[in-house]
Amino acid sequence: MLRIVAVMLSGIAAGVLLRHRSMRFLSKLIMVLVWALLFLIGVEVGSDPRVIRHIHDLGLEALLLTVGGLTGSMLAAWLLWQSISRKRPCDEE
Repeated sequence: MLRIVAVMLSGIAAGVLLRHRSMRFLSKLIMVLVWALLFLIGVEVGSDPRVIRHIHDLGLEALLLTVGGLTGSMLAAWLLWQSISRKRPCDEE
């Protein structure tokens, strides 16, 4: 756990130090890394014989939890995006 926090804090520190540089490539890099992470998680799950052997036991409950989590995450992200991108009225004196 401490390692994860240390990696996050080093990322924050790097972001603060590099905030004045143009990093347009970063969003594409992050997307590639997320896809790679998802692929590797799939490889890990697919290579575990216990998971494959008991996959039928997961059933409808796992599907509902997945769909619910995904829907909730997408809704929260959309609400956050709407909140951030809302144009604020100009202050008039």
